[in-house]
Amino acid sequence: MFAGQSLTIGQALMIALSGFLVVFLMLVLLWGILAVVNKVVSAIEGKAVQPVPAPAVTKAAEPAVKEEKEPQTYGGEIALYGVDEKTAACIMAIISDETKIPLDQLIFRSIKAVA
Repeated sequence: MFAGQSLTIGQALMIALSGFLVVFLMLVLLWGILAVVNKVVSAIEGKAVQPVPAPAVTKAAEPAVKEEKEPQTYGGEIALYGVDEKTAACIMAIISDETKIPLDQLIFRSIKAVA
């Protein structure tokens, strides 16, 4: 249309509809590209990750009498590296809850903050 001319309602609807159609087609095209990239990456990962065969286990001569180890008692000291006591307590509580092991049966020797 030229300057000074007005659009009719039908023309405005056709322009809006064509805009929606272009956006929809671009979304479908993006979806297709992502599907192809997903298949390529999963195929590459499938080929790259191959199980390594376990080394052959040879039995060594076992001693006739096995020494039983005494259970070690733990003094309760926990080494904290980059973690304050409140955060360490939260971590221990979460681990106890997720593993369903009572907190008094878990032994934490150290807790370290990782990047």
